[in-house]
Amino acid sequence: MGVRLLVSLAIVLLAPAAGFAHSNLQDVGTTPGVGLQLSFSGPVEQAFLRVTGRDGVAIRASVDPADDQTVVVPRSTDAGPVHWRVLSRDGHVTVGTSDGTRGTTRQGAISIAADALGFVGLLGLIGLIAVRFLVLAPAWRTGGMRPPGASGIDDWHQVIAPSLERGLAAWWRTWWSFSATAAVGVGLAAVGLLAELDSSDIGALVGTRWGVAWVIQGASLGVIAGLGAHLGRSSLRTEPDLNRAWGYALAIPLGLAAGAIAWTSHASSGTDAAIGIGLDAIHLWATGIWLGGLGALIAIVPLARRQPESSDVTRFSAAVVVRFSTVAIVCVATLIVTGIYRAIAELRGFADLVDTGYGQALLVKLIVFAVLLAGGAYNRLVLHPRLERAALGLSPSDRGAGQALRISMTAEIMVATVLLVIVAVLVNLPPP
Repeated sequence: MGVRLLVSLAIVLLAPAAGFAHSNLQDVGTTPGVGLQLSFSGPVEQAFLRVTGRDGVAIRASVDPADDQTVVVPRSTDAGPVHWRVLSRDGHVTVGTSDGTRGTTRQGAISIAADALGFVGLLGLIGLIAVRFLVLAPAWRTGGMRPPGASGIDDWHQVIAPSLERGLAAWWRTWWSFSATAAVGVGLAAVGLLAELDSSDIGALVGTRWGVAWVIQGASLGVIAGLGAHLGRSSLRTEPDLNRAWGYALAIPLGLAAGAIAWTSHASSGTDAAIGIGLDAIHLWATGIWLGGLGALIAIVPLARRQPESSDVTRFSAAVVVRFSTVAIVCVATLIVTGIYRAIAELRGFADLVDTGYGQALLVKLIVFAVLLAGGAYNRLVLHPRLERAALGLSPSDRGAGQALRISMTAEIMVATVLLVIVAVLVNLPPP
């Protein structure tokens, strides 16, 4: 874990989280016989475009059919500046006047809360699936870390089955908690955006690009809930080695939800939109496996919750932790590649880290990562070796390492939750 977090620090330094495509006013021009032309930094949705004169009377403006970043206003410059409100492709509302330079993004508390809840829920579900199918199942099949003279796999399965069953029951409780969190986040997202638009027209909102992505996320969560309900009622509920087909069935809807989020990100407005959207989705998945996986480990690994740790339980715990560390390092390598690519597309220079609100929020994120780094280094350098020694029977005094690791990972998840809240603020701030 320490290696993963060390590289994660490099991600924050080199590749901050990509901001979304806010449509800010870039230029104002005039065309004889046509009127004002307001050029924005991102595509504008026609459905919620509003332009008014100084007297507050609405002006019938339209998005240029040939350029969705330009708004045409049938008004001469002699009539004075106009007030405008636009909805960007990613669902951010920006307001301003034609004599301004950028405009102001409406950043409601409901939208920030919705983003935070949505991220926590989605990333948690991704982590739960990844840990169960990529970590738990292989550890169960291979028999964990086996010291000399250890019992066979079948005998070992019988010993740890009751403890693991409690762990899988906690996995299911965590699953439904994350599902409910994601659902609340998706619901609040529409409520917050309509409030910022001073509208209740959900039909028009669904017709926008953001609305389509919102429907995809909601439908994906509905499918996930249905599959989870079916699996949770079946005899496979506490089966540690589920068929991989279940993993694919659960992962595909989450992949669609992640793709929908990336589809409305800033990457969708660039010249390399296809590559950017794909990398954003991969970045989201890698983050989910890393952060969500921490929560899954605490739910699954039976770290002596009601009784002193046995050698068999320690053997299984060590196998799961070691496998997760390997998966996490792969995720961090992925985050570095995708993050650097997005950073090149987003930042103009290092000065933006200090001179802009987006950069200042990013620096706060860096501080949180430093806290995660300290906790991860302690886990990797101190607790992880103790757990391995205990599993191999090399040091009986290290038997309590499993419980200590569980407490440490719980603290790490709490800090990671703060990190996700910061990310939710970042995506509601316009990038430099």
